[in-house]
Amino acid sequence: MLNNFFIPTYKRHDAQITFNNLPKSWQDRTFLVVQQDEQHLHKDYPHIVLPVEITKVPEKREWIAKQNLDKRFGVFDDDLKFFKTRMLNDDYEKSKVKMEDKDFDDLEELLCGWMDEGIVFCGMDVTSNIPDREKEYKEITRQWSNFFFDGPNFPANELDWTSIRYAEDFHVTLQLFKMGYKNRLSNRYRVDPGPVQSGGGLTDERTIQAHNESMQKLALAHPGLVALYEKETTAGEWKNTAKIAANISWKKAFKDANSTTLESFF
Repeated sequence: MLNNFFIPTYKRHDAQITFNNLPKSWQDRTFLVVQQDEQHLHKDYPHIVLPVEITKVPEKREWIAKQNLDKRFGVFDDDLKFFKTRMLNDDYEKSKVKMEDKDFDDLEELLCGWMDEGIVFCGMDVTSNIPDREKEYKEITRQWSNFFFDGPNFPANELDWTSIRYAEDFHVTLQLFKMGYKNRLSNRYRVDPGPVQSGGGLTDERTIQAHNESMQKLALAHPGLVALYEKETTAGEWKNTAKIAANISWKKAFKDANSTTLESFF
């Protein structure tokens, strides 16, 4: 069983998209994680108030993880929609359908099964990626917007969470791969996070310059694994604007970690 779900949220008190798209069985275990100056705006939702000094997203994620090391839990962005895609042998026709209560039950069983196998962090792929309809999951790959953690076995205290502000998901994921942990993402159950920089949240402070600086820091933190390039954004507030993106060698990070382990053994 997954004990709890957490949704860090800021400047979206009028549109709690993720929470409202969860079934009641998950809502009953879900808390918005809010800053002290916004707690009065969330009185209609179950919520947890952060310490006053915690205001940045990486710090919030670190705080949530370290508060829940005795649990299996999920952390969501606050603007997600949940879908199920058609796999090769399914008997329904649509390739993208809204998840229903039974789908969330099946997803929870799936995630907990993965954790029982030793996967300490996992999640759902995003709808913008083309799924492999022959496989239920993919491994050692990019993950963002939703994370599920096996708290008792997750090395939260060994990670640098906060040094790269706008690429924190990639930074944490790469660290875990380099430590020899792999992730697993469902191809069947998926999330739609909407376009990047789509309004609300941190869009006021997450400028192109701040984003680009974070990507440059990511490359410096993981030499040989992050290759930067420039691309044009096609949606959201940055539409038609060039930004720095990255080709990231996720599997190389994991392979190198395991090669080092084997070399040490011999």
